[in-house]
Amino acid sequence: MIYYGSDNLVGGNTNYGCVAGILSLYSTAPRLPGDPVNAETFNFPVCHAVVEDVTIQDLIALDSRNIDKIIRVAKGLENRGVRFIATSCGLFAPFQKVIGDQLSVPFVSSALQIVSFLRGFLTGGKTVCVFTAHSGLLTEEHLRESNFGLKDVLVKGMESYPEFSRIVLKGGTNIDPEKLRREIWDAGSDVRKSGKRIDFAVLECPNLITFRSEIQRSLGAPVFDIVNVIEFVVSAYRLRTFSSAFL
Repeated sequence: MIYYGSDNLVGGNTNYGCVAGILSLYSTAPRLPGDPVNAETFNFPVCHAVVEDVTIQDLIALDSRNIDKIIRVAKGLENRGVRFIATSCGLFAPFQKVIGDQLSVPFVSSALQIVSFLRGFLTGGKTVCVFTAHSGLLTEEHLRESNFGLKDVLVKGMESYPEFSRIVLKGGTNIDPEKLRREIWDAGSDVRKSGKRIDFAVLECPNLITFRSEIQRSLGAPVFDIVNVIEFVVSAYRLRTFSSAFL
């Protein structure tokens, strides 16, 4: 597959062939295929880079003191020749502008960025549901850069589901995939049973993406997340020709 801007005969970078750069925080929790940190998730070249000493707690607290460290790692991805940079945690969203303004390639901070885009398709009485690791940790400040507020969406947190909580919220280092699958199915079912019509769902937390299909089926709605946002952006860089046989 050939991508726009991927001419390997032109120098200036330290590496070649990566289309997307994935910026992540340090974590030893297991990440299954489907998660942007797992290299098996994508069928195109991806470079990963870890911000070693910035934690999820820093993002939750909206702590901007480590922004320079994040930007330094992101610029390292730029030097590796990536066409754009995305992250592996939706809570990077409040820092979209402050990080993006320092980069020379596009920056995709979070799946939360597409919520306003999706809401533009909906008429009155229809809803976007945001699935997040803990509903109590997602504040108005986390959403501001994404141009919507808590009143504009239904938020579904995963804090009451034991296996998810043990792995994602408490940092467990082993995982029972089938337990997690059932819990994510149950989360979608619980939203559906609430009686609220959901037209689109957005997975803020990338740990849910492995079992995206469970939410699609149990909720009965299309589901968006950072992986299909990354795939969407990559598709714009892919050079594709179309047959003229039918013209």
